[in-house]
Amino acid sequence: MKKISTLGPAGTFSELAALKYIEKIGRKAEISFYPTITKAFKAIGQECDLGVVPIENSLDGHVQVTLDLLTKTDLQIIYEFVIPVQFAFIGNVLDIREVKSIYAQFKTQGQCYEFLEKLANPRIITTESNSESFTQVQKGISGEAAIIPKHMLDYDSRFSLTINNITDSTENETRFIVLAKDAVAYDEKKDYKTSLVIMNALNKPGILSQILTSFSEKSINLSSIISRPTKKALGKYFFFIDIDGHFPKEIKIKQAIDEISQDNTIKILGSYSEI
Repeated sequence: MKKISTLGPAGTFSELAALKYIEKIGRKAEISFYPTITKAFKAIGQECDLGVVPIENSLDGHVQVTLDLLTKTDLQIIYEFVIPVQFAFIGNVLDIREVKSIYAQFKTQGQCYEFLEKLANPRIITTESNSESFTQVQKGISGEAAIIPKHMLDYDSRFSLTINNITDSTENETRFIVLAKDAVAYDEKKDYKTSLVIMNALNKPGILSQILTSFSEKSINLSSIISRPTKKALGKYFFFIDIDGHFPKEIKIKQAIDEISQDNTIKILGSYSEI
């Protein structure tokens, strides 16, 4: 039986994502929970066979810690999929104006920004997971509240104040990736995406334009490009790029990446399909 690492504890969207992956593959697997995304990464290939982690949210953008970890490990993205995400508000108060502090996971805050902006300046306490937020407010301390996944309302309904949906958009979604030490076999019947990172782009005028031109001249579609600081010096960035197609099976993609690699260091993060 395979073991899957993900952000815990139980009840998080990460657990829902891991369960969805298990359902899709149609095989039994055991989920192992870790307190941070970093520890979930480190478990892959050690204590666990695979990992399921969030990489992008439709409201709050990419998960920065996931991007940073992808540059440091030799893991491969082997699948991706999307799950809907909605949040609820719970509190140990009778009136929302009595809220003094709110527990909220670091990415959750950006997905409920409009709701938080309307409150009378309560203290926001950042947590590592939505389950941690839930656990904190379950202690019953007066004046405390939390933002939690909407489905977690089924676990406990004893709170004085409950608001069923506070998400900024009803169409909010999070993209998850499945990580493993080795890539999976290529299937010509599937549509693929390739994720890569330019690790040390040559520091000269127009270099990013040249990189993009290498793809556009070969009619390769870019679905995403973002930059992240290398954390080594100001003005130094990694460029994360998602393109449609498979490397190295599709010749034009291989040609473009070989061309870019002449002046830049490229790390292929994986060529993968949706599950």
